[in-house]
Amino acid sequence: MRVAFALSGGGNLGALQAGSMRALVEAGVEPDLLVGASIGALNAAFCATHPGSAGCTRLEAAWRDLKRRDVFRFELSRAVVGFLGLRDHLVATKRLEQIIRKWLGITRIEEAAVPFGAVATDALTGEIVVMTSGDVASALLASAAIPGIFAPVRREGRWLVDGSLSAGCPALEAIELGADEVYAFMTTTAPRRRPPRGAVAAAMSSVSLLTSKLQGSRLETAERSATERGGAVHLVPSPFPGAPSPFDFQHGGQLAASGYLRTVTWLAERDKGDGQQSAVSRIDDDLSRPERGRSSGAVNPAAR
Repeated sequence: MRVAFALSGGGNLGALQAGSMRALVEAGVEPDLLVGASIGALNAAFCATHPGSAGCTRLEAAWRDLKRRDVFRFELSRAVVGFLGLRDHLVATKRLEQIIRKWLGITRIEEAAVPFGAVATDALTGEIVVMTSGDVASALLASAAIPGIFAPVRREGRWLVDGSLSAGCPALEAIELGADEVYAFMTTTAPRRRPPRGAVAAAMSSVSLLTSKLQGSRLETAERSATERGGAVHLVPSPFPGAPSPFDFQHGGQLAASGYLRTVTWLAERDKGDGQQSAVSRIDDDLSRPERGRSSGAVNPAAR
């Protein structure tokens, strides 16, 4: 049975996935395929390039060392011309591209030790685009191109933007690529107590709310498809950290640790027969009981 890890977007919450993947790999669940959208695509690429528990540990360390200046550098001139409609983004992608090349050490997707796919959205049609070959940097930049923040990426005749907008957590794409059993990694946070501060943060939060609705229905479809072929979709639960500012990268180590601990607990529950729920049922259950996540390593509750 072919096993896949499907990783959702989530920006700086992507550190959760690093810890969760390590817990699964240590428990003997190793992927034959990884598929990711947005930051999940970068995490998927990293673990496809550096497989095994050692690779997951390296990914956690990379998240722990990551700083805001490594990803975002706002320039007043760029913001002004963007506001005036003379530019389609606020942040240059040069720094993000440097991270991709530093973290991966490959130039083409096919060079990875484990097959992986990066999911993006066609900016003109809304169609889901899955990239499993070609230049790795342009694929990951396209998958993470948050509209208005990063520029859309021109690749193979298409303008591509953030994969989370169309695919959410790409479990269905993993099945279409040949997976039988899919572990879906989300980056769900505890409910906010007030709207986020700042125009950009508010816009990104609104997009997250919309994509979270999309994820439920797509996971249900993926679950039906997997069941028909004798497989399954497993939702790896989030520890429900407090929602940090999208530009706050100070908590990578804590997030990775909380993701690891929550997944270890979930695996133990599953072994005892307490975690055998459908993926969609688990989403509904987790959202109705966020206090479970808060007790498992909540991060930065003041940001909610």
